[in-house]
Amino acid sequence: MTDLTRRSFIKNVGFVGATTLFCGSLLGQNAFTNFSDLDKEEKNILSNFSKSNISNAFLLDQALFHCYTTAIVSWQKMGYQSSGNFCYSSDDNRLKMFPMHLHVDSAGKLDDVLLCFGKNDNGEWKSLKSLSGFDLEAITVAMEELQMHNSNVNLSHYLFPAAVTQVEPYGFMTQKGSVYLKTILSPENTAITIIIKEGTTVVYQKELISKHSLNVTSVLV
Repeated sequence: MTDLTRRSFIKNVGFVGATTLFCGSLLGQNAFTNFSDLDKEEKNILSNFSKSNISNAFLLDQALFHCYTTAIVSWQKMGYQSSGNFCYSSDDNRLKMFPMHLHVDSAGKLDDVLLCFGKNDNGEWKSLKSLSGFDLEAITVAMEELQMHNSNVNLSHYLFPAAVTQVEPYGFMTQKGSVYLKTILSPENTAITIIIKEGTTVVYQKELISKHSLNVTSVLV
């Protein structure tokens, strides 16, 4: 019996270097709440993670620092920058997540991304997954709906990458199962599909139309 109640950018922005999206409007902001505003919310998708100073995290773990600085090079070349001097940590400190955003002077903030890193049993850090603004939007919707029937369940175990994980083409493994995420970008309606499994059992599935009001002028593959 499951713990939960049953019921390309082409793939997503998190696929670095594969695609570039140009947006021409201040309305191009994501429906996902700004990372800096999350502390003001009583319950949000990162509530089960601790928030800490990046500098302190790097001082305590040089291997994490090296992994992070290597991983962000591609993002910085695309114009992304850190969203602040903070990161999010799982309760066992084996999953670290760093927020970044893309800002263009003529258009404002266009995207948020959460870079996820996991520490294996040998103490090595690996880049696990980059969750785009579209991914975070779908995860936010899923968490809000799942919470209505599972208020005592730690949903982060179902919605975020496991520290040691096999990343799938359209998703990732979690502590409890897996998450499938796929975004199909369109100038009209951008569709996001999310499927959450506990083991092999589907506990949540939804296709939603993004509230990310992008003005897509060009997609380069």
